[in-house]
Amino acid sequence: ARKLIQASETYAVLNRQAVLGFRSNYALRLYELGALRLHRRQATWRGDMTALRAALGVPPEVYTDFAQLRRKVLEKAKAEIDQLAHFRVEWREIRQGRTVAEIEFRFEPKDAPELIATVDELERHSGGRKQRRDGSVESVSLAAPTLSAAKSGTAAKTNGETFPSGTIRFGAEELAAIGRRSGGGWDIDLIADGFRSQMGSRLEKLRGPKLISAWTGFCEGWVTRRGRAQ
Repeated sequence: ARKLIQASETYAVLNRQAVLGFRSNYALRLYELGALRLHRRQATWRGDMTALRAALGVPPEVYTDFAQLRRKVLEKAKAEIDQLAHFRVEWREIRQGRTVAEIEFRFEPKDAPELIATVDELERHSGGRKQRRDGSVESVSLAAPTLSAAKSGTAAKTNGETFPSGTIRFGAEELAAIGRRSGGGWDIDLIADGFRSQMGSRLEKLRGPKLISAWTGFCEGWVTRRGRAQ
């Protein structure tokens, strides 16, 4: 994981805490794939079994039965990603007769409350994470801080500040910059109104990294759901 952080050309869109949190190399590879697709505004990936194995780093002689591949690779990778990443992943199996010929992944950004839960999970000790994920110890935390938040380095600058009740164009430079960078050309105050509406009373409690993560994720999700502004 550390080698990936240092060497990957996609480092700018990867979240360091999430990368180091994965226990499965397959989850890490799928996370990298999903992060890149979402960064490029492409929510899906489709490939045959050869492409799937290449994408996730699964040797051809390992898990030759698809039921094993599903159980040992896909399901475990999905569980980790859904807990630690800033998006969720689902897949569709495309069959030729009874044989699974292709897989289509769909990556969906999490909403702001889920992102806050992920920030909390990543700040916890990794011990007990699987139990939390399985729901056998505590309620599972479902989300992860967004890549852009880690990239921007703005979290420290917003410690103690809450989200403005009015325009974010003046006096909230960091939040406005995130809106312009991640909001797909939409009016940043329009996105901010949607953010306030979704968060409700929880917004008053958001500060620092959690505010940055939630706001960035909401902006990215806004574009994914509505497309870029025309």
